Amino acid sequence: MAEKSSPHAGHRERMRKRLMSSSSAVFADHEILEMLLYYTNARGDTNETAHALIEAFGSLEGVLDADPDRLQSVWGIGESASVLFTLLGELSRRYMIQKMSGAGKPDAVLDSPEKLVSFFLPHFIGATKELVYALLLDNSMRPLDCFPVGDGTVSSVILSVRSIAERAYTKHAAAVVLAHNHPGGIAVPSSEDIQVTHHLREALSLLGITLVDHFVLSDRSFAPILSKIDIKTEEAVAASPIFDLIKSNFKQKKGDRS
Repeated sequence: MAEKSSPHAGHRERMRKRLMSSSSAVFADHEILEMLLYYTNARGDTNETAHALIEAFGSLEGVLDADPDRLQSVWGIGESASVLFTLLGELSRRYMIQKMSGAGKPDAVLDSPEKLVSFFLPHFIGATKELVYALLLDNSMRPLDCFPVGDGTVSSVILSVRSIAERAYTKHAAAVVLAHNHPGGIAVPSSEDIQVTHHLREALSLLGITLVDHFVLSDRSFAPILSKIDIKTEEAVAASPIFDLIKSNFKQKKGDRS
């Protein structure tokens, strides 16, 4: 009843009808934001706030990636709206992970470095800090589980070796693949990256589980760690030798602990 008396009620109703009668693709970014704000602002003019958001963060992507505190610095954005956009950003990220990585598809076989990297890449969409993920594979190199590790730094993996091993064993995984990103950097493994990788490989080997590799990803490239010929060097290496290593690892490990 309150919205009917609002001077913006007619505009909102026209926007809703336009959405329902045409593709949402015809809406400009600020119009999408304007309509989303209807659900946190029952009566006010959300068009101006939507324009302010685009101006402040540069794009729809920027709005969905923004910190809640920064969102609330924009005129017209309170706690409810900042929570809404934060949830939408996470929802969009998870949707893209499942859509692009083929998560949950029983026929997905990740039997090459390119396929493994393609699986991991969506997990780092919009990431502005370092994140670490572990992927569990069965004997046929099909994904069993993929989950974030530690608190977002590679050094935290050393503290999570037990949890990774326990989860891999519980899921009857034959192998584990690790990946982390270098936001805004280059795909060059650090000495810490190399140390942690070999520590995890040793721990998993006690359970008969193979650590296939640890990928370092950047915006433009990726580099493996375990397939490096000389682990003392830190330059990014070509991905082509990894497939041979993967095949070799899985020839050595074929037992199923089901």
